[in-house]
Amino acid sequence: MKNLSIILIILTGFLHAQFAEVTVQTEVQRLNDRERQELQGLEDAISQFFTSSPWEDEVADLEMFLDIQFVFQSTISIGNETYYQAQVVLSNRQDQRFFIKDANFPYSPGRSVNLTPAFDPLASLLEFYAYLLIAGELDTYELLAGSPYYTKAKSLATLGENDPHVNRGWTDRIRLAERLAANQDLRRAKTHFYQALDMLAEEEPALDELRAALSQFYKSINAVVTREGQDRHMSVFLSGHAEEVAEMMALAGMWNELAEMMILNPDSERIYRSYLEGGSSK
Repeated sequence: MKNLSIILIILTGFLHAQFAEVTVQTEVQRLNDRERQELQGLEDAISQFFTSSPWEDEVADLEMFLDIQFVFQSTISIGNETYYQAQVVLSNRQDQRFFIKDANFPYSPGRSVNLTPAFDPLASLLEFYAYLLIAGELDTYELLAGSPYYTKAKSLATLGENDPHVNRGWTDRIRLAERLAANQDLRRAKTHFYQALDMLAEEEPALDELRAALSQFYKSINAVVTREGQDRHMSVFLSGHAEEVAEMMALAGMWNELAEMMILNPDSERIYRSYLEGGSSK
């Protein structure tokens, strides 16, 4: 029997939150009845962790959305604690998505999940991905603005790598933080894209400035593909914004670049093609 519980927390009247809306889903069909019962309260604890933790003031106004899905696989006993093993997907609902194939943490009824300087298998796992999400969001505001948070994520993953019970997966997380931080072309592309998007919101966009921002965006994306091939994180970002990219390039008359986007982001080929065909018929 499949047990799927969903908790949606929407903070109203709270204007300064890094994570303004959080949805948590748990799938526990592979666990026995006792293990399922012991997970009661986990969804609320995770939601509270993201919405109530005292994150840094400098990112207080981000107001990000977050969806998390836990698919529990099994449990193991270590000492007198039950450790749950799960796969997890985290998404900001638009252009960032992370998959955890080997989450491993202890949990028992009533256990709180709090931001803490000491390493905690579950809280630190959530904190690590919070930093990645914050870093990716900050990169949309200013060039490479997320760098301090990629550094925080890497430092946290190093603590996890040294934990004797849950070290599996943390070495990969160190590499993930390093790889995302080092992919400066993608990070620059995000900034240039949002610069162009801000211009599009103006009553009368300056097309020369729009073309300049989009040209920098296109060059950065091209550089990622040349170096990395079809980078997964780039594909998630581009697919989340394909309609906007196509609309802006069509407005700016950047037909060659728009045609190239079908190769750079094949998952969204249909969207780019529709704008190309519409533009060519005018």
